Amino acid sequence: MLSAKGDSIDRVLGLELGADDYIGKPFDDRELIARIRALLRRANAEDIPQDSKVIKIDQLELNQTQFQATFSGEPIDLTYTEFSLLLYMVKNRGKAISRDELSREILGKRHQAFDRVIDMHVSNLRKKIPDRDNGMPWFKTIHGLGYMFIE
Repeated sequence: MLSAKGDSIDRVLGLELGADDYIGKPFDDRELIARIRALLRRANAEDIPQDSKVIKIDQLELNQTQFQATFSGEPIDLTYTEFSLLLYMVKNRGKAISRDELSREILGKRHQAFDRVIDMHVSNLRKKIPDRDNGMPWFKTIHGLGYMFIE
């Protein structure tokens, strides 16, 4: 619910009447997008069969309901954004994904020409995820476009 009424009693009433969430005006666009995405994640998590809530590639496991990544059973300390980026790339593995698509899907904003945020997060993932046994990299940089998760 998005309302000009932002008092505590109005929020409580809105939630008690069935709203899943309540934001008062004025509001931050990014907060609204984040709340919508959180709601969609919760709704989608209920629809995902139990066995598909965990994605496993080699020794890397991504638990979509707990937002937890592990490698050989050991937890990988990822931020929410890093986990979301990794999950998105894993779900689109083998496909070249532009920085703009990653920025829109993960950060909720368009990629700017000199914006290095996505590059920084991919760099952090490369540092945090241990190497594969076969020596293959997890990510491939597609010059002038973006990245690809290699299966």
